[in-house]
Amino acid sequence: MRLSRRDLVLGGILALTFPKLALSSERRTSFVYKVSIKESGKAKLWLPIPANTEYQRLVSINLSGNFESARFTQDPIYKAPTLYVEFGDRKEKRVDVFLSVRYRERAVPLTDAVYRVPKDLELYLKATPHVPIRGKVKELAMEITRGKKTPMEKAYAVYEWVVENTYRDPKVKGCGPGNVNDLIEIYERDGKIGGKCADQSSIFVALCRAVGVPAREVFGLRVEPAYISETLSVKRGSKDLTKAQHCRAEFWAGRWIPVDPADVTKMRLKEGLKKGDLRLEFAKRYLFGNWDPHWIAFNWLRDGNLEPEQKVLRPMPFFGYPYAEVGGFALNYLEPESFSYRIIKV
Repeated sequence: MRLSRRDLVLGGILALTFPKLALSSERRTSFVYKVSIKESGKAKLWLPIPANTEYQRLVSINLSGNFESARFTQDPIYKAPTLYVEFGDRKEKRVDVFLSVRYRERAVPLTDAVYRVPKDLELYLKATPHVPIRGKVKELAMEITRGKKTPMEKAYAVYEWVVENTYRDPKVKGCGPGNVNDLIEIYERDGKIGGKCADQSSIFVALCRAVGVPAREVFGLRVEPAYISETLSVKRGSKDLTKAQHCRAEFWAGRWIPVDPADVTKMRLKEGLKKGDLRLEFAKRYLFGNWDPHWIAFNWLRDGNLEPEQKVLRPMPFFGYPYAEVGGFALNYLEPESFSYRIIKV
């Protein structure tokens, strides 16, 4: 599907292609990517856009700017929904992408049983370059889950371990690199692992996969103030979402079950909570099987390639940020000021 330079609205096709969203606790949010590329040469831009799932749906998308072409794509493995845009060799290349999403909170029943993993989920049992499941990771996972029989028991043991043995490090850029190889080395050396949401979610995923529980990171964007703590998300009344990316995780035990160990550690740091504090204990229990409905999901891509394939950063570690290439080099998506993109709530 190719888009013209004119503004366009996508609605009917999405409604026909994807299942209807349940109406309970439904919310709607809209935001705009405002991208400006000033480097000379032709440019290619990949934007992560909201996924269509049982808990959210992209209901409209409008484009304007001086781009030459734009189209929707999905990578062949993770099916990450992407808006791919090409620019000619203009002095300044510009595109504004307006998106509207309906979504609802997730509260998943925690039914304990032993499940046979469907073939189409075996991808989420495999290692990737940044998410190992053998060697030291396997040994640690076996130790953490010793005596646990079901996927639910194993996942909760891993979740508790991550919450207790990691901490939020505000010096880490963005969501963190999520390189479990490095993080395990840090744990062996220091006994604690500092990082941010992609780091903690990736450790959870690696440890779960190592003991046979399908798991995956979910990359997305905070769009509202959080319910359980004002320290977790954008401030009330704020419109700037440019640095509001957030990575959660989920594991499969008959259904996908959301978890967010990173927000437990963020709340612990931001509110100065100590182990055993009732607020911290509530957050830890709540964020296993639920997620605070201030966030929308983009995709599950991890160590994969986009569509069409990027030339510079291969494989893509994860796809939670806009990514652009100009003249054979990649712009730094962790520095939106130099990349010149903003994400604004409308």
